[in-house]
Amino acid sequence: MKTIFAFFAARRYWKDEDKLQAAYKEISALAGENEHCLVTEADDPLTLPPADCLVAVPMSGAVQKNVLAAAKKYTYAVLYGAYIRGNASPKICEEMLRCNAAPTLMDTWGVLHRGSANIMLALNETQLKNKLQVLQAATHVRRARLLKIGETEPWVVSNAEETAMYTAQLGVEILPVPQAELAKAYENTTREEAEPYYELFTGHSTGCKEPTEDDLWNAARMAAALMGLLKKYEADGCAIACFNLLQTGTTACLGLSYINDCTGMVAACEGDLDSAVTMLLMKKLTDTRLWMANPGLHPDGSINFSHCTGPVCCLGEPLPYVLRNHHESGIGVSLQIEMPVGQTVTACRVSDNVRSMTIHKGVTVTGPYEPACRTQMHVRLDDTAHYLATALGCHQVFAYEDICEKLRNLAAVLGLQVL
Repeated sequence: MKTIFAFFAARRYWKDEDKLQAAYKEISALAGENEHCLVTEADDPLTLPPADCLVAVPMSGAVQKNVLAAAKKYTYAVLYGAYIRGNASPKICEEMLRCNAAPTLMDTWGVLHRGSANIMLALNETQLKNKLQVLQAATHVRRARLLKIGETEPWVVSNAEETAMYTAQLGVEILPVPQAELAKAYENTTREEAEPYYELFTGHSTGCKEPTEDDLWNAARMAAALMGLLKKYEADGCAIACFNLLQTGTTACLGLSYINDCTGMVAACEGDLDSAVTMLLMKKLTDTRLWMANPGLHPDGSINFSHCTGPVCCLGEPLPYVLRNHHESGIGVSLQIEMPVGQTVTACRVSDNVRSMTIHKGVTVTGPYEPACRTQMHVRLDDTAHYLATALGCHQVFAYEDICEKLRNLAAVLGLQVL
């Protein structure tokens, strides 16, 4: 997403040109590496450079019409209150207040945000950073391409009725790819091509229980084949029918873990497009890695989430893990990761024919290891009753920090109802 910062000032307020330029020089540092410019009441805002997003910074009164005209030129706009104490030096804040920047901000905000979720308001640099991150995520989703590799597994009953619904609601392109194409790519993948994946997963593991050496190499070959398919179609991620893929004699668990951990792409199991889209939405909102998992309810209100793939690097450095076979089939290679305890997490899912989103915050807790999928994480949500009352499907997607507010803002931009 390309962003431009425009600072709006009227010379009837800023009569001292040197003082205006000095103030502009100071607060334009806010733009960082983004393009920025000073717009006075005599300038035509429609000549501003092209971009996806405008950050409009009123420095005085009498610039409302220019701000409104400029905002209409861009897909997204953020109004920023630079005059607020702490956002600039005290002297510059006082000068902008004297020049009526405060009422100008509210005047333009009152007009721009009516009926448009593409307009945001930021009152400090943290809010500005977060809201630009949300708009970056929205831009990414609306330009994204997801591969649907094979057919969604029949027990995943919560996905949209038609794949076109994902495009209609979010703009994301869903490209069907026959599972046979991945199977053929796997057959043609050599050990040399698979070696980086083999070395990565065997090099960081703390042990290997059931898989043989051939199993490890085959799982690495599948990871290489899957990466090749994503590159071939210039995709931003995929949802893969991984159970049907078992007929190849291996699993995609390592490949999915690699994609979610080590690339800017996303990968969802079981052909679950709802989860793939949810991951796509969350990817740009967090520096932690993402994980989709099945819930196992407990009477004490905690939930044991589990899956056979997992985020080895969910917090950056690799977590301890053992290489196991796949829980349901007993073949291939999956991951049993020791997930962190006491970690804040955000659980999310987009579903209901791409109309709704659920957002839940919680913390990871200790709990018994159960005869379920290999990687397990016990979570105590802030409001388990709300989770149960609003559940949109089985799988939940996790980030390992609190991104609830960012997700709510993104849902508003994308037209999703938060339940």
